[in-house]
Amino acid sequence: MVQPVIGSNRGRWGQSGYTLLELMIVVAIIGVIAGIGGVNFGVWKSRADLKEAIQLVRNELAVARMTSMSRNVSVTTNIAVVPTMVTVTTLNTNTLAVLSTASSKITRIDGITNQTGGVPAAPVFTAAPVATVQFNAMGFRVGGNVPGSQNQVIGIVNDVGTTYAIRINPRGVVDWCPSQFCMGTR
Repeated sequence: MVQPVIGSNRGRWGQSGYTLLELMIVVAIIGVIAGIGGVNFGVWKSRADLKEAIQLVRNELAVARMTSMSRNVSVTTNIAVVPTMVTVTTLNTNTLAVLSTASSKITRIDGITNQTGGVPAAPVFTAAPVATVQFNAMGFRVGGNVPGSQNQVIGIVNDVGTTYAIRINPRGVVDWCPSQFCMGTR
């Protein structure tokens, strides 16, 4: 039996490979995918930095509350956000001794805002150089720019204008919300 010979797929002059048109189509497809991915990466990185900043502040506020209860003293926590830097400092309210300090270089953070109105409607935020939260010896939030029976809300803004909020209720419980609308009674 005669075996058929499988011929090569060579062109007219014995050449093989891809044509210039095929290569250009592949390059165009890769370029479009990279263009879309570059924009999405910037948005993702900005949101990730904002979440990192919010979690840093939330964790430090929780530690400040625990410190106030364990040492039986009032503490004041100052949150300062300047572009690319978040600093949280906790002080003994009576002696002004620094109890803890945490700072983090976060590249895509622009500022901090305090809620000044809008309760219970949509919140109204104003830019502030520093946000202050105070806990008494029993861990309850006291002071702030809202009445004692309402939640104190602090917003952190990233470089594209997205605001994530931290809510401190009168009992001292600290939550964060992935939007500026940090409502609820928890």
